[in-house]
Amino acid sequence: DHAMSDIVENTLVNCLRFESRNRRG
Repeated sequence: DHAMSDIVENTLVNCLRFESRNRRG
């Protein structure tokens, strides 16, 4: 489902951002 892909993509982006923050901090 397209909506599901959107949610998964959003989750992945959030995860990447979180990892970047952890590495910087």
